[in-house]
Amino acid sequence: MLNLFSPFLIKWLPNSLATFFVVHGWQNIVPRGRLWLAPNFFLSFFRLSSTTSLVITVGLASPLVAAAATLPPVAALSTQQASAQPSLYAIMMAEFDADRGRMPQALATYKQQSFLADAAPVFERALGLSLQHEQPEDALIFANDWQQQNPDHIPAIFYVTHLALKAHQYELAGQKLNQILQYDPDADLSQILIGIYPTQPRDQAELLSTLNKLDIKNNPSLLVMKAGLLLQFHSPKAALVEINKALKKNPKSPAFLTLKADILQALTTPQAVSVFIEQARKAVPTNKGLFIYQIRYLLNQGKSQQVWQQLNAPANKKFLADEEIKLLAALVGLDLKHYTAANKLLRQLTASANFKDQAYYYLAVSAERQALISDAIVFYGKVMQPDLVLKSRQQQIELLLSQQRYSEAIASAIKLREQFDRFTAQSYILQANILRQDNQLPQALALLNSAQTSLPENSDILFAKVQLLPEEDFAAKLRLLKELLRLSPSNMDYLLAYAQTLVNLKQNSEEVAGLLAPLVNDKEVGLKARQILAQQALHQADNAAVISLLSDNFDIIPDVISGLLLQQAYQNLGNQTEATRIEQILRNELDYQPEKIN
Repeated sequence: MLNLFSPFLIKWLPNSLATFFVVHGWQNIVPRGRLWLAPNFFLSFFRLSSTTSLVITVGLASPLVAAAATLPPVAALSTQQASAQPSLYAIMMAEFDADRGRMPQALATYKQQSFLADAAPVFERALGLSLQHEQPEDALIFANDWQQQNPDHIPAIFYVTHLALKAHQYELAGQKLNQILQYDPDADLSQILIGIYPTQPRDQAELLSTLNKLDIKNNPSLLVMKAGLLLQFHSPKAALVEINKALKKNPKSPAFLTLKADILQALTTPQAVSVFIEQARKAVPTNKGLFIYQIRYLLNQGKSQQVWQQLNAPANKKFLADEEIKLLAALVGLDLKHYTAANKLLRQLTASANFKDQAYYYLAVSAERQALISDAIVFYGKVMQPDLVLKSRQQQIELLLSQQRYSEAIASAIKLREQFDRFTAQSYILQANILRQDNQLPQALALLNSAQTSLPENSDILFAKVQLLPEEDFAAKLRLLKELLRLSPSNMDYLLAYAQTLVNLKQNSEEVAGLLAPLVNDKEVGLKARQILAQQALHQADNAAVISLLSDNFDIIPDVISGLLLQQAYQNLGNQTEATRIEQILRNELDYQPEKIN
């Protein structure tokens, strides 16, 4: 265990206070000639108690205390100064600055002190603060400068390597990795590789190029990274060579085994992949990650029944004690309509701090699928997890409305905004829709007007008003839609609604065409844009344009709106054969009774 300060500094402290300056440090940096990165990436650091002020005042009259935060820059230090050890007073003042949020001053002092003699712990603290409060590039520059001045400090090489990889500075990372590998070809690099895998193709290519320049044949961590990159670049055969090398060094690594399974998916049959996964599981039978990998692979293959058998196999029963796997098993059971077994697992999870809300949500789904509407309503109401609660309350309200329980639905919407401020706007919109369905349109609009007073520029509320306004109130709709487009000019929903309103008014056809023409091939809104343009074409008696806009898509993926528009166009052209064909599709495939659009 390392002390924060050198012994000559500790001796100036009263015995009763010296313990404040003891921290956890690096242990066995190089055990048995191998590099080892401590689990705690950065040293935990001391926190002074309320007696800190006493430390400053008690017997620290040593000449060594004279150095303070006004030291000259490191580059200007004399040889004598550079050989001096860190100043206790300066470091304490730096810590006080850090505690009081004066990070620039704290960092300046810590960095200066770290370049003095025997200052590795000070460097650790300085680097930790730099990572928290400075740009990553600044932390890298500092760490690299310090490591160059302290070339024998092995952990610093790990730090610089990690930071260089994270900053996508692969040339520097390659230099540092080479240093490590020269010292120990088998060094455990897993810690410095955490969280640095690049997502952009250019960065991935640069990292692969860096690895290709290194002698990594004996380093499993780098072999695995190289294998992953090769797979990313669609070179599964080369990736397989590298992962096999890594597995020779560590044949029971779950991470290595799952990567090989990923690679095999690109090279062989699903059956062969399944066999390999089963063999991997036999090699590490207690590993949860491999079991989940197997389950998800089988699910991706559409083998839900086989997954259910795996989950309930005697050899795998131990995994069901794990809450994550228990939830997974319950969802598979729901998909297979094994409601009793699934509900049993979900009810167990309602006692879980981590999975309680998911359990209630899926108990509601289970009840709804079994037409147990009252039970589903209760379960949806128990969900409180923020990322699930809105969907749950929406579904609860929909079920309440299906039973015409309007008062309870309104109470649910009100309760939502009372419990979750973030969903205030959505709760008002839900309540307004309930009032509309209860034939209380004036009250619904009044509610949204009141909500708008509290949330004057909330676009969701404004858009809800647009949708609730009577069809004949086009002037108000256009005014609100223009305001929405001012707030969110790129919002497709607002733009389409604006264009639709103009078409309904049979005006500004050129503006409509200008708005929608760029959207007709868009994957998300292209069909809606073409339908609006087709409505406009009908108004202009351009029936051929309607057919041109909609017929190709309708023949592939029929939909009601396009069918009605096409039927009208063919009838206008006197093509009763096509009109009848469209009508039959509407009746037989879409279960719709066609009607003319005026």
